[in-house]
Amino acid sequence: MDFLTKNDIIYQKLKDKIIDGMLKPGERIIISDLAAEFNVSPMPVREAIKRLQQDEFVEVIPHIGARVASFEVDKLKEILLILTELEVLAAKLATPYIHDNQIKELEELIQEMETALEDRDYRIYAELNKEFHGCIYKASPYHYLHEMIMGLWEKSAFYRTLFTKSDTRPKESLEEHKEWLDAIKEKNVERSQEILRKHKEKAFEVFFQSYKSEKK
Repeated sequence: MDFLTKNDIIYQKLKDKIIDGMLKPGERIIISDLAAEFNVSPMPVREAIKRLQQDEFVEVIPHIGARVASFEVDKLKEILLILTELEVLAAKLATPYIHDNQIKELEELIQEMETALEDRDYRIYAELNKEFHGCIYKASPYHYLHEMIMGLWEKSAFYRTLFTKSDTRPKESLEEHKEWLDAIKEKNVERSQEILRKHKEKAFEVFFQSYKSEKK
């Protein structure tokens, strides 16, 4: 299990509040208030805000301070389009390098994802989903590609709300992960890429259809 610093914890909690709508676009983020809330010095709060600014969830305005950034749907679309191509490439490059240890880890993640769906814990499911993809991509020797992909995942974290936007999508997603794992076990690179591309495109379609419906 990875060790989480105070910075990591504050970063994730603030990001969750932004994604879940508890902190609204334009709302100010007061360092002293957060330091008191988390019972820490201002330093880890500043570090967390800097990371959120890098991921474009927060904007820092000179002489005013930090505030929640506006949600930009076109920017998210661009990130997800790029991610699809990078992830399909990563699946191609990683599949030959995935062996028994990684297969076992992926099977265990599938079981945890099933449990999360049974519990209707979509936040946990989204984290496990991210971990599943990351486990595959990091198996290849192309570490910079893995780093690029996971960096874009951080910037597109609003996308995790996909799993609350459709009654059927979470279960479909899980089945697609199982099919993808079967293709990986068979070392079928083309099938692995095909399943992943359809998986990403279907999720993209569901998310943005739901977004349009919410805006009507």
